[in-house]
Amino acid sequence: MKICFMCDLHLPFDKNALQYDALKWATEDALKKSTDCIVFAGDATCDGNEAVYDFFIDYMQKTGIPFLYIPGNSDLRNAESRDRIKHKASPCKTQISGTTVYAINDCEGIVSEAQFSELESADGNSIVFMHHPMHSLEEDTRKRLMQWCENHEDTMLFYGHLHQSDFSGNSISLQAMDPDKAVGENPCITYYDTLTKELRKAYYFSPVPRDIYNYFGISCYNTEAQIQFAIENNLKNLELRPNCADAEQGELLKSIEKWRRAGGENLSVHLPDVGYADGALRVDKSYDKLIEIVKNLKADRITQHVPMVSVQETTENPDILDTICVFLAEKLNSVPHTIVVGVENMHMTAKDVADANRRFGYIPEECLQFMRLLDEKCRHKVGINFDIGHARNNAPFSQKYQIGAWLSMLGKYIVGYHIHQVSCTNGVFENHMPITDVYGHLISYASFFKCWVTERINKAPVIFEMRPEDAYAKTLETFNVHKNRKVFDIHSHTFYSHCGRDNPQELIKTAIQNGLTTFGICDHNHGIGKRTKQYLAEMKDLARRYADQIKLLCGIEIATIPDLYTIENADEVKGFDYCLIEHITYAESIVKGDLFAFCKKLGILCGIAHTDLFAYCDMYGYDYREFFAKMAKNNIFWEMNVSYDSIHKYREHQYVLDFMNDSKKQQIIKDAGVYISIGFDSHRNDDYDGFKVHEMYDFLKKHNIKTADALFA
Repeated sequence: MKICFMCDLHLPFDKNALQYDALKWATEDALKKSTDCIVFAGDATCDGNEAVYDFFIDYMQKTGIPFLYIPGNSDLRNAESRDRIKHKASPCKTQISGTTVYAINDCEGIVSEAQFSELESADGNSIVFMHHPMHSLEEDTRKRLMQWCENHEDTMLFYGHLHQSDFSGNSISLQAMDPDKAVGENPCITYYDTLTKELRKAYYFSPVPRDIYNYFGISCYNTEAQIQFAIENNLKNLELRPNCADAEQGELLKSIEKWRRAGGENLSVHLPDVGYADGALRVDKSYDKLIEIVKNLKADRITQHVPMVSVQETTENPDILDTICVFLAEKLNSVPHTIVVGVENMHMTAKDVADANRRFGYIPEECLQFMRLLDEKCRHKVGINFDIGHARNNAPFSQKYQIGAWLSMLGKYIVGYHIHQVSCTNGVFENHMPITDVYGHLISYASFFKCWVTERINKAPVIFEMRPEDAYAKTLETFNVHKNRKVFDIHSHTFYSHCGRDNPQELIKTAIQNGLTTFGICDHNHGIGKRTKQYLAEMKDLARRYADQIKLLCGIEIATIPDLYTIENADEVKGFDYCLIEHITYAESIVKGDLFAFCKKLGILCGIAHTDLFAYCDMYGYDYREFFAKMAKNNIFWEMNVSYDSIHKYREHQYVLDFMNDSKKQQIIKDAGVYISIGFDSHRNDDYDGFKVHEMYDFLKKHNIKTADALFA
């Protein structure tokens, strides 16, 4: 039986939030892969919204796949609905396809006596799932469950809650589905085969967007030194803090001019907070000087925090916000050149209580309210400068308003971003820390990346706002690791192939969203048929149109069995960037044992698709080392085909698995200098699994194996 495990989705109230897209993807994946049962290990909602919880259960049941579920601790966060939700769970013991599945409802950190009684009948063929890991349970429950585990060491136990995966023995921690909170890697679901005991993840893949690096910039706490840092690191975006008012203005102007000459494009000035108390405005004495700096430096934008005033004051006296906006508009309208104004969200602090006395601007609705009011009075464009760390480090409001909800509600108004990581020591959160993992423990940027590449949010300057002295260097180092990965896939099919279905543009957009730098469309020769000129013209046109986002190659996959081989002379493949040759191990292949002569006759760059070339050598008695050395000499590359899709019935190529597990074969390829290509061999765009392409790329680079993208440089 194939079980699909899901957990920790944290659906918010906003059905346009990315968590709902992750849910749709996960259920479609489970349906395509003929799953026998879906198991959800708790935390369907972020804050115990009962309507959302009921929607989720109904949505899952409509898949038609047997569905077992329990609530998690997040599902109990609403005091009004917690007692009802905690009883909305599958029966403790269910038989599915000959396997007994135990659903342990431990949402309150306790396993009941009745559930322990049921668990005693579990055996090595049973599956047990719960929400909490052992250490999160109430002490008596934990001790008793640990004893149960010792007595049932052959029973598989699955749990969620930690938001990260750990496959160790029979106790399995499941990765979160939530793009905001999946730790250490992309959000995913996990498949388990009860027969083979195999575990396989499927990822809601959200790599770092290829174009985001051009939007990076830094906020200058140390003005002169960090402007110089921006110059040295070719950062096109820069933000000056209010302390720039203390700098010698002539020197500041020179530094900014130097930065602009080095390629700087977008200068922002972060203005001081404006507040209201005791019936009067509270304005920092440096405000007017900073407005003059905006004028003198011809800054492109400014950032303004939401006002320092309590929610209660704005409720009792709505004119307060209007008064603040009149003041700000007067100051901003005095700037003669056009600027963009970003209203920045704020967050709870240790001094705040989540009531009406807290500061205004901790939730999206308040930020939008202030933005719209200021926009009415200001002649400049006014939008939202979204601080992702502030949204995340904002308990208890972050339970309802996750990053995904903020992005959904504010996306079309965003004119800039502040990003950083949050650390937590002894329960105390600290903002403005370096990003050392883009899927970090407290802030995962998966939802931000996914919203960016799918254009759910505006693309605007992304400013690192970090206080430790070495934070910017550490953060750029983290992102440069991703930037320097030149992931490629040169085997994908469109509707030009009989077995393909999709428009080429759809595939190209998917490749961009999956973080590829080079993408090759390589349709079958027998599918293209007499449409070669049309095919080439369309691909060349698309290559030009998308040149600023991805390098597009145009290939042709040549079948070498007589019924499908249509190439009458080499002129028919002129104009293609490369060809992939298939079927050479088939007895009826026209290539037989003379691969090199066949490739030479074609006269273009050749690669061998989805073929075990070690087996090919065995067929014709070739020495491995001599054969591969000759391949390298003739620039014939070999494809690692990582297809795992519906057309291929979710089967993997054994030769690829063998190669990845055989260091001797890897050494032969390295010694020979053979170039290796990567191909997902996509025939259905909605099957595309970018993670498998990235995984193979990383494997090849880790083992210092030459990659075929170099042949197209």
